[in-house]
Formats: sequence, structure tokens, C-alpha cells
Amino acid sequence: MTSPAPLAPVPRFLPLFAVALGVRLAVVVLGVLLIPVQPAKPVKVFGLVVAGFPADLRPPKEKDPVAEGYRDEILASSARAIEPWYRWDAVWLANVATHGYADAADKGGRLGVAFMPAQPACMAAAAALGLNPFWVGLLVANLAGAAGTAVFARVAARLTGDRDTGLRTFVLLLAFPAGFFFSAPYNESFGLLFTALALSAWLDRRAVRTAFFAALGSLARMTGVAFGVAALAGWLFDDRTRPGLKRALIVAVGSFAGLILFWGYLGWAVNDPFAGLKSQVAWGRRGLSVWNPWYAIESIYDPELPHWGEAFVVLGFAVLGIRAWARRGAFWGVLTLVPVGQMMLSGTFLSGHRLILAALPGFIELADVLKNRSLFRLTVLGFALAQLVLLNRYVHWIFAG
Repeated sequence: MTSPAPLAPVPRFLPLFAVALGVRLAVVVLGVLLIPVQPAKPVKVFGLVVAGFPADLRPPKEKDPVAEGYRDEILASSARAIEPWYRWDAVWLANVATHGYADAADKGGRLGVAFMPAQPACMAAAAALGLNPFWVGLLVANLAGAAGTAVFARVAARLTGDRDTGLRTFVLLLAFPAGFFFSAPYNESFGLLFTALALSAWLDRRAVRTAFFAALGSLARMTGVAFGVAALAGWLFDDRTRPGLKRALIVAVGSFAGLILFWGYLGWAVNDPFAGLKSQVAWGRRGLSVWNPWYAIESIYDPELPHWGEAFVVLGFAVLGIRAWARRGAFWGVLTLVPVGQMMLSGTFLSGHRLILAALPGFIELADVLKNRSLFRLTVLGFALAQLVLLNRYVHWIFAG
């Protein structure tokens, strides 16, 4: 197992958490304000309309009665102020929380099986306790996102032995274009928190604790299984000792246990443990094929919805993953590269900049590269502006990942 650099100065958790939570809540407020505050004329940034259009740009034929029903329910409750945050997958996660995997459906069919259970479980628990599930879904996601960012910054400082690299990692993760999803009632915040806790335990050489958090991570995002693959790769390429194999196997079992548990539940609930995998085709991805990496490349130039931006991000993280492998070992490299591989195997770069949030060690490598203060500031500024554009698209029902 990878050991932290000796005498690594580590920033304290509470100040990091406070700053991250402040950023998360500020993003929530900004997302709410983007809906009513619209100028009379459209505003463009780099040719993209970022303001000055109606709150919902979907054609009537694309609107679904289920989504509209949740919108009406939110607007009729105390959560009406945060209605702009329940878009796209957030509506589906609410659907799963309300109806369970067996009955979560819309006009496209029973497709709720595509979503992992961490966020829906929290919302369902809130409803069972008599709390507003929409408020709880948003607040818990923001708390988890802030805590995960703080823990991961400490992991970065310990791994590199450089407090400044840890702080740069912290800022980059907050500013990253798809970072606003850590404020949304999605599974991303849970994936970040559980993966960061698993990495912290990995550096402490606590195999059972690592396996526990890795299992939770794979209940939040399917990319959570990357932890188990990385642990085995770290043993195969860098360790090769019997104790190292034991630790890697414990972590791998934990990492895959979450996904296997979910698949087992789907087998009981909908009589098909692989229903979630099969439903991915309905979400714009392809069935398994050796040609999928080529189809993913073709999707960059899709005339209806090009994915050049997502492709740039995913391929950029592939380079960072190779760097992580070379500098810090197979564990860190594979942990970065597995989400990239999953993206290529899906046959499309659809949602690539959101999925790549699972490739966390790539942010450490990026922080290590951006040691020049001016370049770092320009990168953060560019990230933040791109995040604003994507956030504005998200709350206006324009696909943003």
C-alpha cells in the first residue's frame, strides 16, 4: 500500500470544510438566482448564450409528466426555493426515492434502475422521518461534497508531502467545471466523500477501513469499483508481497461488495441483477462492444450533441493518470484511469466531464503541474467561468453533463 510522504504538513480539516461548505452553499444560491434574474437581451460568453433565455428551454415533446409532477410537488412545498436544483438525474433520484427501483419510471420506461442508491436512500430516509426529502437531498449532498473536498485535500498533502499542493488540489476541485454537481442532489458528492475517506484509510494502511469506505463508494457511483482494481494493480506492479496481497484482496472485496450488493437487490426488486447495466442504452450509451472506444471517438463530432469538451477533459485525465502511475505508483494511476476506461467502453463521451470527477488522483497531478502561480490562477479562473456556464445550463434544463 502506498505510504504518505514523510513529515507531510497537512492542512486542518475544519477550516477546509468551512471554506468548502461556504463555496457549496454559494453555488446553491447562485443556481437559484440564475432563474429569475435574466437580462432583457441574451448574454453570450465565447459565443454561448449564458443568460437571457426562458427558465425551461425544452421543447414540449421532451417534457415528461413525471418530471413535471415532481416540479409541482416541490413548488407546493417548503422546498420551492430550491426547485432549480432538481433537474435531469436529480428528478430520477427523487423518483427512485419515492417509488423504489421496481416502480421508478417515466414515459421512457422503468429506467430508475440505472441510478446508484446512495442519494435515493438518504431522500427516502428523510421522507420516512417526516422531513422534506427535497431539502434533505440537497443539504446532505452539499455537506458530503464539502467534507469530501476537505478530506481529499488532506490526502493530496499527505501523498505529495506538500501542503501547497494539497491546497491547490482543494481549489481545483472546487472550481472544476463540473464541480457544481457536488452541490446538486446527485450521487457525486457521496462518491467524493467515500472515496476520499477510503484514500485516507489507504494511506494509514488500514485495509478493513479502506474496504468499508470503498464499498460505500461503489454504492454511490459504479466507478467506485476502480478502488478495488487499483488496489490489485498496486500489489501486482509495486508490492508483490504476501501481506500486500492480503491487503489488496480485502480492499478489492470491499470495493466490489457495494456493487454486488446493489446488483443483488436489483435481482430481488426487478428480477434482473443487471437491469441497471442494460438500461444504459436508453440513456444514450451503447451495449458492450469491442468497437465502443471507436464509437466514443466518433461521438466527439456528433452533429446533434457534440462532445468535444468532454473528450478534452477525459483525454486530459488519461494523461494525468499516466503521470500518476509513473510518479506515485500503479494504485494512483489505475484509480485515475479506470473511469477513463469506463467512459471509452460506454461508446460515448456523454457526461464525460461529470464522470471524470471519479478520477480523483488526476486533480492531485494537475495541482502538482500547476506550481506556477500565474498559470494556476488562470486555470482556476477558466474553470470557474466554465462552471458558471454549465451551472446556468443545468438550472435552465439545458443538458450540462
